[in-house]
Amino acid sequence: MNRWLHKVEVKHLLTEEEDYESISKSMNDIADVLSKEECFKDFESLDAFKDIPADEYFDYANCLLDEMYDYADANRIWIG
Repeated sequence: MNRWLHKVEVKHLLTEEEDYESISKSMNDIADVLSKEECFKDFESLDAFKDIPADEYFDYANCLLDEMYDYADANRIWIG
């Protein structure tokens, strides 16, 4: 039996850069993809991906990504 019910490709949108502009763009791009996926329709943190605060952007973005992966695991969504 396959564990995953859905597959969503966003890893290519992650950045290795650590500046605010790069991280904000990456998070916005991920939000654009997730918003088009029916399996993420109940993901409550989606809007936050588009509103990254400049003062704590790195930790904030990492927390949101953790929430995305937790949601995906709970809903059997493979993130690629």
